[in-house]
Amino acid sequence: MPGMYEKDQPMKIAELGDTIFIAESSKTPFTRLIKTGPAPKQMAASWPAQAWPKRGFGGTLDGTDKSSWSKTTREEIEAYAMWFMSDGWLASKLANLTATAGVGKKEKAKQMTDDGLLFALQIEKQFLSSYDTAKEAAPTTAFRSRGAFSWLSAAAQTVKPVPSDLRPVAACNYAGTLANFTSAQVKTMMEAAATQISQPVDLTGFVGIKLKQKMSDYAQHDTDVASETALQRFSMDVKEKAFMHIVDFFSFDSGNIKTVTNWNLYADEATGEANDETTRSGIFVALSMWQKRWLQAPMAFIEPPKSGGPRGYHDAVGILACDNPQGQMRAIISS
Repeated sequence: MPGMYEKDQPMKIAELGDTIFIAESSKTPFTRLIKTGPAPKQMAASWPAQAWPKRGFGGTLDGTDKSSWSKTTREEIEAYAMWFMSDGWLASKLANLTATAGVGKKEKAKQMTDDGLLFALQIEKQFLSSYDTAKEAAPTTAFRSRGAFSWLSAAAQTVKPVPSDLRPVAACNYAGTLANFTSAQVKTMMEAAATQISQPVDLTGFVGIKLKQKMSDYAQHDTDVASETALQRFSMDVKEKAFMHIVDFFSFDSGNIKTVTNWNLYADEATGEANDETTRSGIFVALSMWQKRWLQAPMAFIEPPKSGGPRGYHDAVGILACDNPQGQMRAIISS
């Protein structure tokens, strides 16, 4: 009897969802850690955010009847989603018939896996970029999601800017040198972030390796003496004979920071290559305020076979959404 069978389907589609980021969780920690939010309905996405107002606290005269009323208001945050697509993969007929060390005769599966892992990195780099959101304007401009460094700008963005009272205050944006990013500088930024939201902050810092090492030095270098005689403080695990020069957690009166090394910050959009800022910069975010929202979650597509060999690609349609950028920080450091 007639019917549709699996063998009749010319293109196979596999729904990957967030498993693509779990597989590369050590290389895509930001995308892995932020939650998945509700799916947008359009490429232009918007959501409400609340900035808590300040209220007076004077007394009320006896016998006063209530005659005025107030409220807490919401403001709209907007940005565009984007269509992510991998470079795709192809395993030629001869590649499938020959063996490569560590691969064997499984070149198709290897190429599919590699493309998926590179696709996860592609999304992570876009989310951790400085690029602003963009509306599609064919034939040269595609839809683009706003990167985290743009979300945390204290100045207005060019397209669909975040309302001014929802942006981080200027003191939460650092643009100096790596040498001057001292513990005192972080203390100042943390105080400004906590003051903006009127409570201590709890932030996760996704930082480049040079910035990570700089922050680890805070607890190990006495800056009050000359560099040639500076006191160094190191941790030792005698049992394991281990020398430790790592600090991941920082506590200030204004809050806490946990730092995570990330190799995908501030990359070049056209090539994916690192910039000078990649190893030196960082974002310090409240993870509860960030979501990845998919119109279409990551999927794997296998195209109809051709004489050259099997082929396919990965794609997704989504947006990096910051529910409210207040009380968060960024450091853009090039030297």
